[in-house]
Amino acid sequence: MSMKKRIIFSIMVVILTISFNLFTKSLQAQTTGNLTFSVTTTSTGNFSPRHVIAIWIEKSDGTFVKTKLKKAAARVQYLNQWVAKSGSNVVDATTGATVSAHQTESITWNATDVTGATVADGDYKLWIQMAWSNNNGPTYSIAFTKNATAAHITPADQTNYTGMVLDWTPNTAGIAENQNQSTFTVTPNPVTSQSSINYSLKELTDVTIGLYDVTGKLINVLFDDNQTAGNYSLSLASEEKLKPGTYFVKMNTGKTQHTERVLILK
Repeated sequence: MSMKKRIIFSIMVVILTISFNLFTKSLQAQTTGNLTFSVTTTSTGNFSPRHVIAIWIEKSDGTFVKTKLKKAAARVQYLNQWVAKSGSNVVDATTGATVSAHQTESITWNATDVTGATVADGDYKLWIQMAWSNNNGPTYSIAFTKNATAAHITPADQTNYTGMVLDWTPNTAGIAENQNQSTFTVTPNPVTSQSSINYSLKELTDVTIGLYDVTGKLINVLFDDNQTAGNYSLSLASEEKLKPGTYFVKMNTGKTQHTERVLILK
């Protein structure tokens, strides 16, 4: 084989490898669902009883996904591992003041990252860190797999963390796209200064609402937090200034996903 043919062959191999990797990545499953976790903190030394605490999700390779709990009015710098991993990002996190007594902490996660996008199936870790007066507050992690199979994990009690229960519940019924328009609407549409997103929830859940362009690119995270059962309305007035065109408003609760096409005119 001539040098020229070898070069051409090598280029073709690289192109095919990249194409295959991109194709494989596009097929990677993104199961929707909900993760719940609870833990009771206990006293030892510097954590008796005032403390600061954080709970967050990472990929198995250590990539930060989302903070789910941060209680720290002061001494937040002593949550050194959480600060380093998250950059102090608290999108969709329950936040609060420094905890004055040990208690049970609970979180829910609807399998989305800080942008509101559902993360790929795979291996993840839930991390806990508690601290007070030093940079070495006790950390603990629980490995779990996010996919179409439910998981129930009850780790053994640790020195500072007891009664831990982690449940991953996939939405095996699949995503409900506009299954019930009465529970998710955008009116008026086309968007005006009076437009709002109206929706109802049947139970306590994580809610992520994002605005996307026609290519699927996330333009803005409109809402990302826990909400109880009830009826809600979210203003779209600030989005009226976007470039005219077609957009999509998507709501993900972990169990269902609703999509509404909206028009923004001049």
